[in-house]
Amino acid sequence: MKTIYLLLITIGLLHAQTYREFTGEYGYETNYEKAYKRAKKEKKNILLVTVSNYCPWCKKLENRVLKDTKIQAQIHKNFIPVIINKDIDTLDERFITNIVPMSYIIDYQTNETVSKKAGYQKKSDFLYFIK
Repeated sequence: MKTIYLLLITIGLLHAQTYREFTGEYGYETNYEKAYKRAKKEKKNILLVTVSNYCPWCKKLENRVLKDTKIQAQIHKNFIPVIINKDIDTLDERFITNIVPMSYIIDYQTNETVSKKAGYQKKSDFLYFIK
């Protein structure tokens, strides 16, 4: 039992490191308040994706969809991108859900959710969601 617990902790820590590397490399904010201030200044809506340490679909979304250069260009052109790991970062109460990954588009003027999509999305579906 102790071995399984240590293995889970190790996997969680490794994913947390990968998550931090992803946000740094691809220019995603990890603090919603900071992102919202930036969104108001730049007059761009927020693309918020919530993930979790033990979620294989979250990793797939990051690796197969969010890393795609066409999708990256579209995201950075039109949004302030934010990824919040609900196991590590502080998450506003309205975004707390058992479903991950969860993607939201937040209006920069009203701070209200314009659209949301639950679960993993393939590239074409994600591009449709962010247009």
